[in-house]
Amino acid sequence: MNMNPYLQTEAETLTPGQLLLKAYKDVLDLVEEAKSAIENNDVITKAKAISKASRIINVLKAALDFEQGGEIAKNLDYLYAVVLDQLALANANNNVENLENVKEILTPLYEAWKEAVKKEEGVDSEVDKV
Repeated sequence: MNMNPYLQTEAETLTPGQLLLKAYKDVLDLVEEAKSAIENNDVITKAKAISKASRIINVLKAALDFEQGGEIAKNLDYLYAVVLDQLALANANNNVENLENVKEILTPLYEAWKEAVKKEEGVDSEVDKV
């Protein structure tokens, strides 16, 4: 599969932690896009945004390492499943509340990972770009 050269370069230059942060941020941005689309009765934009967000969550879910991740991986797997359910409900019912639930789940994870990446990599500027 041919990948967008920009995305390929980004994937090759970002650290795993930065890629994870980008994934969370992208999902949160897509949730906002879907909320706005629902409020504007733009069914196509809503469906596309939710579909992209779901694909990202599915990739994160598939990447979980249950051997090394133990209880954390199990908890993330559960949270990702809840997020996927909420996204599906938001799409099916045009329900902004379901999208708010997604934000409530992912925002603390995003913030926690952001702090972890800052500590691990010792670089604020790169983390803040994501």
